[in-house]
Amino acid sequence: MKYLFYLLLVSLSIFSCQKDNLSENNVTNTEISADNTNDTISIQGTFLLISGKMYIHNLETNEKIYYNHFDNIKLKSSLNYEGSNYDIEKLEKNKTTWQFTLPNYLPGYGEFILNGDKNNPYGFYMTKSNWTIVEHPLSNTNNITVKMGGSSKPLSAYLIDKNERTLMFIIHEDYANINGYNCTYISELKFKKIN
Repeated sequence: MKYLFYLLLVSLSIFSCQKDNLSENNVTNTEISADNTNDTISIQGTFLLISGKMYIHNLETNEKIYYNHFDNIKLKSSLNYEGSNYDIEKLEKNKTTWQFTLPNYLPGYGEFILNGDKNNPYGFYMTKSNWTIVEHPLSNTNNITVKMGGSSKPLSAYLIDKNERTLMFIIHEDYANINGYNCTYISELKFKKIN
């Protein structure tokens, strides 16, 4: 029985995911800015989700693998390995939109609007070097609800192609017990700026 379990585990890891060396060489270091100067695009605006990957690092075996969030058949996924707890964790290819409104000053709060719901926004906290999606500062007032259980989602981004207006967001680093192993995981989501 134990042999069957290991055989199943090995076959799943070979056939259901792609292995990837997660070195710094995989990342383009062109950052996204608050404006459109030089070779960057502004984070302010609306972005459409077009693809994504979840990277998993087994902390016990040091194995690093990734899963594609979507394929030709699978159009829905989650930032959370074990399934979505909150709306912000639900992903749908070519449907999920993220909209960012910048704060008037740094550090400060702007707004993050998920899927066009301007009546019930999240907060978007920015400093010069960090971005975080948070509960809106006015949660529980003005019909703005708590949407993440009081938690936050730090994120970063890098530019893929300025002409195509595509960028990659890195979000939702978390820990989980996966198949009996302690693992950490994070998602890289490719978005296209649509306005």
